[in-house]
Parts: sequence; C-alpha cells; structure tokens
Amino acid sequence: MIKIKTKTKAFLDEMLSNPKISNTEAYIRTHQTTNRRSASVSAAKLLAKPSVQTYLQENAIYAKRKIFQLMNEANKEEVQLRAAQDILDRAYGASTKQSTKNTSGVKLVIDLASRI
Repeated sequence: MIKIKTKTKAFLDEMLSNPKISNTEAYIRTHQTTNRRSASVSAAKLLAKPSVQTYLQENAIYAKRKIFQLMNEANKEEVQLRAAQDILDRAYGASTKQSTKNTSGVKLVIDLASRI
C-alpha cells in the first residue's frame, strides 16, 4: 500500500472525481489556500512525486476495470455502448472526422481528431 499524506490523497481524489477542474483548483479546494500561484506550484510538486504517480496509476487501473465491467454487465444498453466506445477510443484512438474542401484545384483534407 502506498503511503501518502491525508491532504495529498484528498487532492488526488478531488482531481480524479472532478476531471473538469484544474490541478490548481483541486489543490485550492483541499489545502485551504487562496493563492493560485502557490497552489499551482505546490500541485505540480505533488504530481511529480513517485508515490503520487503510483497512486494515480493504480486508480487508472481500477477505472479501466470498471469500464470493462460496465461494458459486460450493465443493464442498460446505452451504458454498455458508452463503455465499449471508451475502450475502443483508448485502444485505437478516437474515431477521426475528416473535412474535405476543394479550392482552386487544391484538395485540402483536415483531420479534426488527430492524435498529437
């Protein structure tokens, strides 16, 4: 079992449960600070620690297992479909959407969902 401080765990759990918030915001919510610059630096330092990386990786494994379980066992077909789509997106990348436009005899193809 990984040993991490209570506030660090709270910070990581906040990040994992609210993926739309920034690391800085998660740090502010869990460490009673209002200084965004300090929170940003402190969050980055925490995220660089090996124990924190291990904690995040273990939670990623749990999340993958849960998605697989939902795909196979969920009662609603919509949930199964979303879980299956998530697995495919992770394995093969999100499906690409292409836009083609012909201008002055030049064919322009733009891949709107390319992987970076």
